[in-house]
Amino acid sequence: MVPSVLRLTWLMVAACAILAGSAEHTVAQQPKFSEVKVDALATGDEIAAQPDLWVMEVYFKPMRQIVVNLTDPKSGQKRPEYVWYITYRAVNRPLALRARGNRPTNDLDAPIIPPRFIPEFTLVTTDTPEPKVFHDEVIPEAIAEINRRERGNFKSTVNVVADVPPAADPGSPDEKYITGVATWRGIDPEADRYTVFLTGFSNGLKKVTAEDGTIGMQNKTIMTKYWRPGDQFDQREPEIRLDGTPQWIYR
Repeated sequence: MVPSVLRLTWLMVAACAILAGSAEHTVAQQPKFSEVKVDALATGDEIAAQPDLWVMEVYFKPMRQIVVNLTDPKSGQKRPEYVWYITYRAVNRPLALRARGNRPTNDLDAPIIPPRFIPEFTLVTTDTPEPKVFHDEVIPEAIAEINRRERGNFKSTVNVVADVPPAADPGSPDEKYITGVATWRGIDPEADRYTVFLTGFSNGLKKVTAEDGTIGMQNKTIMTKYWRPGDQFDQREPEIRLDGTPQWIYR
């Protein structure tokens, strides 16, 4: 009788351990608190056109704003500035159509081996008389404050550059996340609507022909839109809101 009870106890412990491990993997696949998830999506045509195509699954938190005492490079004096930022984490995912055995061909240049993760972030105002373009800047003083605030180790767009990890299924022990932060300064406080373009999370390319016959290339890009129904005199972080659903485009 005792051995049977002990055997049943060990079976229950083992089952709980398996369930706990499964639950851990399930949680790892889900967005964390307040994160927005952008799935790693590619059409059959995209895969057929580019055999080396890779697309990352991206999680990013809402656009945030922090006041940081930044050093003026000319005077050496510090003064408070608003810094806008987005923290993110990204993981390379297998593409479903390729996994089923599709064998694509293309006429694009040979792939770079190993592929490199080199992100770029561009913020554009869309309700100003003329669109204003702001590129992500590396601001070490701000990134230090952001990491303290977010309790993380988010890298700048320079320090985050690395080889793209091999594609891994959700919950796999081979999952390797890249974590970083995009930062902007000098954002026009009179604008209410902004679009952010995130490039480098896929190597997807598309050839386009202009009206004059010239051929150019567009990059597979994540587009996110924001709006801030406030004013330039009393800027508040909660006023910055995601406008719609992020989507993949070519740009």
